[in-house]
Amino acid sequence: MTRTLQHLLLALPLLASCACAAELSGAIHSPTGTLPADMKLVGVRRDKLPAIPGSVQDGRYRIVLPDGVDVRLQLEAKDWEAPPKYVWGPITGKALDMLLYPAKVPEPQLAAELIRMGELDQTIRKTMPGASDQEFWKRMQLEDKLREDSLTRIIAEKGWPRISQVGHQAANSAWLIAQHGSPDFLKRCLPLMQAAADQHELPLSSLALSVDRVLMQENKPQRYGSQLQIKDGRTLDYPIEDMATVDERRAAMGLEPYAQYRKRFD
Repeated sequence: MTRTLQHLLLALPLLASCACAAELSGAIHSPTGTLPADMKLVGVRRDKLPAIPGSVQDGRYRIVLPDGVDVRLQLEAKDWEAPPKYVWGPITGKALDMLLYPAKVPEPQLAAELIRMGELDQTIRKTMPGASDQEFWKRMQLEDKLREDSLTRIIAEKGWPRISQVGHQAANSAWLIAQHGSPDFLKRCLPLMQAAADQHELPLSSLALSVDRVLMQENKPQRYGSQLQIKDGRTLDYPIEDMATVDERRAAMGLEPYAQYRKRFD
């Protein structure tokens, strides 16, 4: 039986159970140049229904998803880790390649430092008061600057923190600190983020948010529609270039359709 026929037979039960389905496929990358022999892929559904099994073969994964089903793709292998990948239906699933890296990262101390910094970044933001509490905002800006200075030192010594270097949680902490840093710092980090994303060491979705924030800070229309503004207690759209094609650009970066994203803030 050919591989193509095998994949079709695997997909038939899912295709029969929904009006529309599509097969998604992406390459699996490794910083070591090798991949473990035993890998498993599942799609964890946001609607809490049973997970959707996928297959892995020849350095690629495949999974059949019903239309309109949001999933978190999880690639699993013993002693290896992979950042989860979110897919908002097969139509929007374009940024599909995944990175798999040894769970024992080369820089564990740096990873622990970054994770702690990321936790502090998020902790203070969970207690955000109203816009009139000037003392809170001054304290947050001060703490953000301290973390920015620490990340500046890390970048000077080690380069931009990569997923395969510190793990995806620590690498995401580095991105959060840059995203919440000063406009000048974020703009200086953007080429480093782009280079990391080109090597699958930073999610394209994170890069998109940083591109938009730099554009917004320069009073230019954003590209992916990730940045909003609050005025008189209402959440408003920040200008987006070529609104008619924004969902195409969002899909290419692994982001859900703009209308679906916007509903979170209504």
